[in-house]
Amino acid sequence: MALRMGKDTGSFVPGMPGRRMRPAVVARAFRALPSAHREILTETVFRDRSVNEAAASLGVPVDVVKVRVYHALRALSAALEGPRPSV
Repeated sequence: MALRMGKDTGSFVPGMPGRRMRPAVVARAFRALPSAHREILTETVFRDRSVNEAAASLGVPVDVVKVRVYHALRALSAALEGPRPSV
């Protein structure tokens, strides 16, 4: 899984197939994430490392990397969706 940045095409948004956003919007949402989420996404997405490579780099088990990536992508997706109106 990777976020692909494109100069003219925008960024693919995780969890939202076919949807693209401006790189600045994605970057702002990424910077707003907690540091643990930024760290795991940097290792797996931006450095294009496998979960095994990321686990070795971070010194944690592979399952921990998988869980962290899952939660980080959910947080990024939520940040990109913006605040939801209360019902």
